[in-house]
Amino acid sequence: MLRKSITCISLLFIGYGITFFGIDYHDKLEDAHENELLTAKYFERKVSSKPKDNPYIAILEIPKLKFKRGLYEIKDPKSKLDKNIVFLDKSDMPDMQNSRVIIVGHSGATSNSYFKNIHKLKRKDTIYLYYDKIKYTYKVTDRYDIIKNGTLALESNHDKKTLTLVTCKGNTKQLVIIATLTKEETI
Repeated sequence: MLRKSITCISLLFIGYGITFFGIDYHDKLEDAHENELLTAKYFERKVSSKPKDNPYIAILEIPKLKFKRGLYEIKDPKSKLDKNIVFLDKSDMPDMQNSRVIIVGHSGATSNSYFKNIHKLKRKDTIYLYYDKIKYTYKVTDRYDIIKNGTLALESNHDKKTLTLVTCKGNTKQLVIIATLTKEETI
């Protein structure tokens, strides 16, 4: 009888483990597969055209966080904060002079919390933005919190090309990460 109870309890724990950890493992596999496809499709893309199977115009990569995610054009209907990271409406593109690229994303514990780990970024960490066959390399130069009030007033040195990442930090603040361009290379 004791042996049956132990077996039942063991099977119950194994079932719970598969249910809870299996879902997380499956999500991680899907994310890894998405990153492989994302990179392959993006780099096959021709400068003058955008294939139907590659809707992204840019890729944001943060090696320290093992993060890679595609971005849609600002006006694309799929460019929704509840589904992805997005360029802010007033963002420049990185190829503009003294560009100020601004990308926002959710943090937290939900499936669309793509920026949940950007709080781990420190000064001098590297961020890559791939856009129009150019790899833009940025280094984190500043980070600060702002009050969350529906508007986004950012501090930045606007005589340099910058990349700004923004996410929520609790209910009342937003975390702002500023990175300055250090290198551009054709890929």
